[in-house]
Amino acid sequence: MSSGGERDRGRRSGMGLPVQPPKPGTAMSAFVLLVGLGIVGVGAYSYVTDSAALDGRVQVTAEVTETGVEEVTASRGRDAYVPVVTFRYEYQGTTYTSNRLYPGQSQPQYQDRATAQERVSAYAVGQRVPAYVDPDAPGAAFLEDSRSGQPTGAFFVGLAVSLVGAVGLYQARAEARARELLP
Repeated sequence: MSSGGERDRGRRSGMGLPVQPPKPGTAMSAFVLLVGLGIVGVGAYSYVTDSAALDGRVQVTAEVTETGVEEVTASRGRDAYVPVVTFRYEYQGTTYTSNRLYPGQSQPQYQDRATAQERVSAYAVGQRVPAYVDPDAPGAAFLEDSRSGQPTGAFFVGLAVSLVGAVGLYQARAEARARELLP
């Protein structure tokens, strides 16, 4: 005769069996997978919005009004340097000011001030330069007629993180199945 504990061992909620929380490896792997998929989604969304801005862009002439390098806090508390080029332009009779080098929200960040300064050196205050306007967002013109590369990078980083999470989840599930087969 078996004890009540042995009888309850295989029960799951709703079917007479107890619910067991996921093993730490399973939960962590699922979390890493979801974070990776989130990063993939952000990268893909940014890529698509950058593409839309580049596809519908209108070239205008802009005047550089200010240049500089902004120090920001990047990942893991490190300092990063962002090249800033502020310019004024007119689109459909309205004057706007922008400081975007590339379309979209992502702007380049560099690990050292010299590299960011070198990037800014291509522009001088008072210089007339081509700028590109997305007619759907005329106040957010940009100077570089290309993507920054950050959305693509985010996509591939997210893909790598997702792969790590998926492999971890697979291994955790395989270990759980192996434990179930033990006598």
